[in-house]
Amino acid sequence: MEKDIYKLLDWHRIFIGAVPGSFYIEVIIRTVIIYFILILAIRLMGKRMALQLNVTEMAAMVTLAAAIGVPIQAPDKGILPAVVIALVVVICERLLSKRAFGHEKFEQLIHGDIYFLVVDSTINVDCLIPAGMSQALIFEQVRAHGVPHLGHVKRLYMESSGAFSLVLDEDVKPGLSVMPEDDLDYWKDENRQAEIYVCAFCGHTGNPGNAADVKCTVCDHQIWVPAITDKKA
Repeated sequence: MEKDIYKLLDWHRIFIGAVPGSFYIEVIIRTVIIYFILILAIRLMGKRMALQLNVTEMAAMVTLAAAIGVPIQAPDKGILPAVVIALVVVICERLLSKRAFGHEKFEQLIHGDIYFLVVDSTINVDCLIPAGMSQALIFEQVRAHGVPHLGHVKRLYMESSGAFSLVLDEDVKPGLSVMPEDDLDYWKDENRQAEIYVCAFCGHTGNPGNAADVKCTVCDHQIWVPAITDKKA
């Protein structure tokens, strides 16, 4: 377009564009065709595409999304390139999934690894940086399962897809509260064990006397708080 075509507050250009009105009928036809192409592509890539996506599946979805925009909006572009792109994406996704089956190292390279965020009621601090997690995010995931403290948690995994899996411990022990400190009404009703202290960062139990100079053997923090229990003191 020439520069003199652009005019401020040209509502016809802003809302309709520089295409004839008949193109909008064609847009409907193009959208319907692309819609069914996407459904077919997602079905061919498996039911997981409708659930939590891993890295390769997310890349496939982004590629498909980028491919469909052009033929829907550009009157001089055909639908065939989008079909070819969708076909290539499906083939690549199927080949990667097949190659990953039975090859653990390749699967970890493509899909990512599983992180053990909480092990036996204690935050695994070595996984925080690789997993891109923080104490607050771990507490959020534990609270989302209705768990008030880490004493309930046997394992908290971050799956390769980014989803979280929580395994509860049948033998519940006193642990670090996961409730926000700003929730004073909840905090004052929690049952604290005066004789059991846990690290305020990772939840490790190891300072029964609450000595200020004792470092946590797991994370090196020196702040200790009374453990929370489900039973009344």
